[in-house]
Amino acid sequence: MSWLQNDLSQTLQRTPQRLDQLSSLIDPQWITQVLSATGKASIRRRKLPAEHVIWLVNGLALFRNQPIWDVARQLQLTLHNQPLSVPSAAVAGRQRLGEEPLAHLFRLLCQGWTACECVCQRVLGLRLLDVDGVVWATPDTPDNRLALGSSSNQHGSGGWPQIRAVCLMDTYSHELLDARMGAMSQGELTLAADLQNIDQSLTVFDRAYFSAAFLLNWQSQGQDRHWLMRAKDNLRHEVIVQHDEHDSLVSMPVSPTARKIDPKLPSHWQARLIEVQLGGRKRRFITSLTDASRYPAKELAKLYMQRWEIELGFREIKHSLQSSQWTLRSKQPQLVRQELWGVLIAYTLLRRLMRQMAAHVKVEPLRMGFHVASMAIIDLLRFAPLESAGTLPKRLQLLFDQAHLFVLPPRRKRSYPRVVKTKTAKYPAKMPVSS
Repeated sequence: MSWLQNDLSQTLQRTPQRLDQLSSLIDPQWITQVLSATGKASIRRRKLPAEHVIWLVNGLALFRNQPIWDVARQLQLTLHNQPLSVPSAAVAGRQRLGEEPLAHLFRLLCQGWTACECVCQRVLGLRLLDVDGVVWATPDTPDNRLALGSSSNQHGSGGWPQIRAVCLMDTYSHELLDARMGAMSQGELTLAADLQNIDQSLTVFDRAYFSAAFLLNWQSQGQDRHWLMRAKDNLRHEVIVQHDEHDSLVSMPVSPTARKIDPKLPSHWQARLIEVQLGGRKRRFITSLTDASRYPAKELAKLYMQRWEIELGFREIKHSLQSSQWTLRSKQPQLVRQELWGVLIAYTLLRRLMRQMAAHVKVEPLRMGFHVASMAIIDLLRFAPLESAGTLPKRLQLLFDQAHLFVLPPRRKRSYPRVVKTKTAKYPAKMPVSS
């Protein structure tokens, strides 16, 4: 393995200086590690080695509207500035790399940053997280449709092949902590079961995640890993301890089907059921936080509103980072997954850099406007080739000095509750036929 490490180190030494800003967020040794672990290191002296293909995939997410060969040229990803012989060389480099190194790198980044992170918001002594699923459309090729599938209804399959992802996000900074992706045939619960949760946390779910097997596993994989969600209207339960009129510890039966799949499940499981008035309406919530004195019911009910933060994060990825493009770029399933891992890495890099900018001007991370701040960061990479590499630290410092320009005003409280909007009829109503 010594010769392999030597080849990798020599290649990494040729990494373009203009990538120093992103390299400061991704330790080059992590790239070496993922390529070695997945057996994807470049042994031949290629114009576009594997190390640079990883940056290329991230660049495809940052420069969404530019063709792949132009991204490689603009970031000067080839060794010694050699031009690519043909534009398809970049595609061939992606095919050689595959998806595994990007997936491995994403998890390594998340684990590394989570382990060393000391600046995070805690509510009631817990870090507030969010889990939800999101779907991306892909180019309509036979390979994508066969491997990925699509959503369907009574009228048939959807118009585009799609890929599903389930993400774990920090609601304080919108940084991703983990993600899993799969074909449309895989449900959100199946993908979410493999997410790596963190200790001393409270994760907010929507009601689609209500499953005894899933939630019991979620809270048992570490210390103080709790969950909160809306309670179903037809929830079957029996009150065990009545804390007050609208707050109780309840016992719920586990379905025979679930116990047949997993015989280790108990016949009944317990959680806390609370009922509060919010916006003039009665709301019921269920949670693993059973200590009523330590976790007041009204405080927990307010925390459920943080469930919408992950939706805002998905909007930032799809509309700002991906320029509201209908589909991803890639026409092969493996490259679709590779591209999406690159998107998630790029988004997390941007969000982490924005959190550093927010700390520089002493505001909360979500006060940094993602759209304008991300454009400024991407422009730093876009126009860096016009200058010498030595100016990059000065340009980054200038970006931090100008961070106050990207600060949004504090969020206003909603004037109206969240409701499903009534659809306006496309055509005028039919007039009754006169007799």
